[in-house]
Amino acid sequence: MKKRLLLVAAAVLVSAAAAPAEFYFGAAGIYSAPLDQPYSSRFGAGISAGWVWSPRFAVELGLGWRPSRVTGSLEGLSDGTLRVFPLEASLRARLPLGSGWVLGGEAGAGWAFHSFSLSDNLRAAWEALGISIKESADGGPVVHLGIGIEYLLTPRWSLEAGLRYTRSRTKGTWSITDEAGGLVQSGTLEKLKLDAVSLTFGLKIALFGAGESQ
Repeated sequence: MKKRLLLVAAAVLVSAAAAPAEFYFGAAGIYSAPLDQPYSSRFGAGISAGWVWSPRFAVELGLGWRPSRVTGSLEGLSDGTLRVFPLEASLRARLPLGSGWVLGGEAGAGWAFHSFSLSDNLRAAWEALGISIKESADGGPVVHLGIGIEYLLTPRWSLEAGLRYTRSRTKGTWSITDEAGGLVQSGTLEKLKLDAVSLTFGLKIALFGAGESQ
């Protein structure tokens, strides 16, 4: 079984190396809609770099930024802003439709970095009582599936729109400090669900081999 997998992988690599290659860079706006109640939708952005080794397949590495307003919950994060920075690799399947249109599908995985900040009002309310609080969300693995459509403006430039589902699970920590007495209490926020559906709209430019894979 292992020998067969190695032969298949070798065949893919050989065919990829022999095919006309196209390298591209992209930038996109992202509207992310979290699927869990404490989080609200916000606009973000992303950048990507990819390699199209045939009219049918491409690999891509992308970095995104997706902020989300958190309304606060007893089991999860408090009122504030959560910023998600996913770094993901994708395998993309491409189906040229003619007249400059390309239908696409993708699947991938990666790691999401998280930054959480409490709202100023909540922080001020606790500080007025002589108490400081801290909360954070750990990084965690992410997986995604997506579909999209691309329109070739020129051999070098193209527009792209897509819909992506991302599954993300992580945990966090919290601490409360009584500034007068120095008493500290802390704990873990378990099973933070950060699943989201995202709409993207962006522009891509072929840097090398422009149009060779079309």
